[in-house]
Amino acid sequence: MIRFVGRRARAQWPLLAALLAVVAIGATLLGTCALLVTRTGERALEVVAARADPDDTRVTAFTVDMKGADARSVAADTRALLTQTLSPFASTTVARASSAIRSLPSAPEGNGSAAETYLAAVEDLPARAQLVDGRWPGAPGEAVILESTARVLGLKPGDRVGLGAELRQDPAAAVAVTVVGVARPLGGTGWDRDPLGGAGYDFAFQDGRSMQPVHAYGPFLVTIEDLLAGASTIERLEVTARPDLSRADRADLDAVTTSITGADRRLDRTLGDRVRIQRVESFLPATLRQAREQQQVTVAAVLAVAVVGAVLTATALALAGRLTAGVRSTESDLLSALGISRGQFAAAAGVEALVLAGLAAAVAVPASAAVHAWLTHLPPLVDAGLAASPRVTGWQVLAVVAGAAGLAAVLVVPASQRRFARSGADLLLLAFAVVGYWQLATQPSGSGTRADVVRVAAPALLLTAGAALALRVAVPVLKAADRMARRSRGLAWPLAAFEAARRPHAVAAGLLISLACAAGTFGTAFDATWQRSQHDQADLSVGTDLALRVAAPPASGDGEAVSAATGGTVSPAVDRGIAVGQWVGGGGAAPRLVALDTGRAASLLRGRSGKGSEWTHVSAGLVPVAPVVGAPVPAGLSISGTSTGTGPVLVSPRLLVQDGTGLRTSCTGDPFPLDGRPHPLPGCAGRLVAVFLSMTSTEVEPSPAAVAVTLTMPGGSGPWHAFSAPPEPGRLSNPAVAATPTALTLTADAQFYGVYDSPRTLVATAFEDPGSVPVAVSERFAAELKVGTGSRVSLTVGTTSVTALITAVVPSVPGAPGASAILADVDLLSRAVIRGGDPTFPMDAWWVGNPRADAPERLAGLHLGAVTTRAGETARLTGSPPRAGLPAALRLLVPAAALLLFAGIALHVTFDLRARAVEVARLRGLGVSRREIRAVLLGQHAAVLLPPLLAGAFVGALATWLVAPHMIRSDTGAEPVPVVLPHWPWGREAVLFAVLLAGCAVAVTVVATLQSRRADAADLRVTA
Repeated sequence: MIRFVGRRARAQWPLLAALLAVVAIGATLLGTCALLVTRTGERALEVVAARADPDDTRVTAFTVDMKGADARSVAADTRALLTQTLSPFASTTVARASSAIRSLPSAPEGNGSAAETYLAAVEDLPARAQLVDGRWPGAPGEAVILESTARVLGLKPGDRVGLGAELRQDPAAAVAVTVVGVARPLGGTGWDRDPLGGAGYDFAFQDGRSMQPVHAYGPFLVTIEDLLAGASTIERLEVTARPDLSRADRADLDAVTTSITGADRRLDRTLGDRVRIQRVESFLPATLRQAREQQQVTVAAVLAVAVVGAVLTATALALAGRLTAGVRSTESDLLSALGISRGQFAAAAGVEALVLAGLAAAVAVPASAAVHAWLTHLPPLVDAGLAASPRVTGWQVLAVVAGAAGLAAVLVVPASQRRFARSGADLLLLAFAVVGYWQLATQPSGSGTRADVVRVAAPALLLTAGAALALRVAVPVLKAADRMARRSRGLAWPLAAFEAARRPHAVAAGLLISLACAAGTFGTAFDATWQRSQHDQADLSVGTDLALRVAAPPASGDGEAVSAATGGTVSPAVDRGIAVGQWVGGGGAAPRLVALDTGRAASLLRGRSGKGSEWTHVSAGLVPVAPVVGAPVPAGLSISGTSTGTGPVLVSPRLLVQDGTGLRTSCTGDPFPLDGRPHPLPGCAGRLVAVFLSMTSTEVEPSPAAVAVTLTMPGGSGPWHAFSAPPEPGRLSNPAVAATPTALTLTADAQFYGVYDSPRTLVATAFEDPGSVPVAVSERFAAELKVGTGSRVSLTVGTTSVTALITAVVPSVPGAPGASAILADVDLLSRAVIRGGDPTFPMDAWWVGNPRADAPERLAGLHLGAVTTRAGETARLTGSPPRAGLPAALRLLVPAAALLLFAGIALHVTFDLRARAVEVARLRGLGVSRREIRAVLLGQHAAVLLPPLLAGAFVGALATWLVAPHMIRSDTGAEPVPVVLPHWPWGREAVLFAVLLAGCAVAVTVVATLQSRRADAADLRVTA
C-alpha cells in the first residue's frame, strides 16, 4: 500500500503540491500567531519595563522620626535593602531628608508670630534646582537657600545664619550655617514633598504644635552627609532606588516584582525601633501588571484571528479533499473491484495525510519564523521596539505541528458542501453562533483579561455560520438565474446558467468563497474599528489636545509662559477627586471634578460627547453670563488703614489677580497695623479681581472696632462687592467697598475677643455672588446619586462647599472617561470658592487646544509639570508593546484569506473543467467556437463566484457590527469608554473586494482559456 501511495504521488504531484501549499499556508498562519502570542508577548513586557517612566519603576523607602545618632545607619541600611530588593538589576539610589522644626531667631519681626525653619538635604540637588547665585554646598555648615527665602529674609551668599534649637522634646542644639548659594526650584522635580512645597516661606504655616499659624522659612539646604552627621533629628528621610531595566528579561522582572511586594516587611525588621514609621512604595508592580493585562487582551484577539484562519484553511482543504476524491473516483472504483477494502483505503489516505502534514510543518516552521520577523519590522511592531530576527521556538513548533496534523486530517474525511447545507449543520452552526454572540454581549463591563473560549471562538463561529447560510441561499439564486436565462436567444448565457444551477459541484466552492471574503472584510473592518476606538479612548482620556499637570501651585506669569510655549488656546483646568456632600464615590473611585474655560470648549474639549451633540452645545449652559473685568494693578501699590478699637489691629492682605488666560494668583503682603500710614505691597501683574483682608487683634480683652482699609489704585470700571468670609463671618458686620478712580476702600465693623481669637476676614470682589454653579454630569454620576437635570448637589472644592446645579447629563466627561464626573466652568467655580472665603484658585493643570507641534518639548523646558498629549496617548494605545500584536495579526489574516481563496478557486476550476473535458469536446464537435465555449465557462463560474463574494462581504460587515464592539477592550481589559462604534472603511473594503474578485476572475479566465484551447476530438476518442 505504501508503494501504491508513492506511485500515485509521483503521478499526481501537481494535485498534492496544491494540497501541501494550502496546509502550509494554514500552519504558517498558526505558527506566526503563536510567535505573536509567546515570543512577542514576552518581549513586549521587557520593552514596557525598559521604556517605562523612571517614576513608574522607582522604589522609594519612607522613614519618619529618627534620632540624629541613628540617621546615618538608617540611611545606609535602607539603601542596602533597596539595592538587594532590585537585584539582579543594577540600581542607583538618591536620598532626601529634612530635619525637625527649629526656631529662627534672626527672622524679621513677625508681629507676634513665631519664626521657624528647618534643614534639608537633596542628594541630587543640581537636577532639582537652578543655581541663581553662589555655589552648591560642599563642606559641613554650608547651605543653599531658595530664591524666595533669600528675598524675604534679606540673605545673600556669605551670610552667617544662626538656627535655634529644635522645637520638640529632647531637642538638638542650635546650629549655624553659612549661606553659599541661592537657588530656584524646578517644577516637577519633587518639591511638592518639601514641608513648604518649595515655596520658600509660609506666613500661615501650621506646625502642629498649636492652633496659631507661624511664619516658616526654608529649607536651608545642606549636603546629605552633613545633615545625617547626627547634629539634627531627622523628621523625614526618603531613599529612592532606580533600577536599570534596559536589558530586563521576564523571569527577572517576575522575581523583582515578588521581592518588592515583601520589601515593606523586610524594612520594618531591618530598622526596628530606630524609626517611628516606615514604608516602601513602588509603582513597578502595577506597571508590569497593567502590561500583562494589556497583553492578555491582545492574546485573546490574536487567538481569535488564528481560529478564523484555521477554519478558513480547513474549509479550503475540505474543498480540495472533495475535488481530490472526484479526480480519483475512477481509480477508487477500479481498486474496489480488485478487492481493496475500506480499511486499506483509509490507511492509504492516512499515510498520505501524514506525509503532507510532515512536509507542511517542515515548510511552515521556517516560513512562520520568517513571516513573524517580517511583521516585527513593520509598524506598529517596529515602532513598539519589538523588531526581531527569525527564530524557532518550542511553542511555535507545537502550534505548527498540531495545526498541520489537524488540517491534514480534514483530507481523510472530505465532506460534501451540498450535503453539509442539506444536513442542517449550517443551522446548528447558526445556533452556536447565536449563543456565542449572546455570551460575548453579556460579558462583564469591568476589567477582565483572560482569553476565554467565547471571546476566541465567537468571530469564527459567526463568520462560518454566515457563510454556510449564504451557501443555502446560493442554489435558489442560481435556479432563478437559470429560469431568466432560458428566455435568451443566445447560447452562452443559457448554457452557463444551466451548468451553474444544475451541477452540484458548481457551487461546491461557495463556502470557501463566502468565508474567505467574510474573513478578509471582517479583518479589515475590525482593524479600522479597533484603530478608531483607540483614538476615541485617547481623545476622551486626555480630554484636550495637550494637558500639563502642574507639579506646584501656579505662579504669576505661568499663563503667559504656557501660551507662548504652546501657541494654542490655553485654559487653567481643574481635574481632581472631590466629595459630593457626604458621598466620596463608589468602588474606591472618588467623583471627579473637571473645570475649564467652557467659553472656549470648541477649541479645548475633545472626545465624543454622545447623542449627536457637540461640547459647545453642552457647555453653552455652563458659561458665565459676564466675564470678570476687575481693575489693573499699578506699580508701587500701597495699602493703609485705620481702626477705632482700643487695641491694635493687624491686617494680612492678599490680593487675587487674574491674567489673560484666566489664571488667578495671590499676591500676599506682610501683616501691617491699621495705623493710618501707607505700607507697600509686593508687585503684582494682572487685573485685581478680589481682596482678602485677614484681621486679628492683640488686645487681650474683647473689643469692637470699625476698620477702614484703602488700596491706592483705580477701582476699575465694574462694581465691587464686599462680604465677611469664614471662619467667623458673624463677627464682621456691615462689610462694604467703595471704588473711586484712585482708590479701593473696604470698611466693616469687627468684634474681637482677644489674641487667641480666630481672624476676621473681609473680602471684596469684582463680581457678585455666582449662586449655584451650573454643571454637566456623567451618566454614571447621575445613576449613582439618582439625580438629573435640575438637581442640586454640594461639591467640596478644597475646604469650600460649593452648590452646583445640574444642567446636562452626558455619557462621559472629558478627562474622566467612565467615571462619576462633573464638568464645570473654572471661572464660575473660582468665584464660588472665593465667596466661600478661600482665595486659593482651584487648578490642577493647563489644558491647551490646537498646540504647536513642538509644544511638549517647549513645556518641558519650563519645568512646570508632566505633559500628556492626545497624540501621545493615541500612540500609546495603538502602538504600546503589549497591544501592537493585534493590528499585525489582523493584517496577516487578510492576505492569508486571499491566498487560500485563490488557491481553492484554482483547484476547483481546474478539476471541474478537467471533469467536463468531454462535454467541452462535444460542444466543439457540434460546431461551437472556442470563444463561445470560453464565454460559457466564464459565465458559469462568474455566476458561482459573484454571489458568494457579495454574501461574504455582507457577512463580514455583519460580524463587524455584532462582534467587533464586544471584542475590543480597553488597555485594562474593561469595556472601552466611549463605547465602540463599528467602522466600515469603504475605500479599503472596496479595494479588497476588487482584489478578491479580480484574483478569482484571473484564475477562472486562465484555466477556462487553457481548457477551451485543449478541447478537440481527442477527448471524444478517449470516451468512445
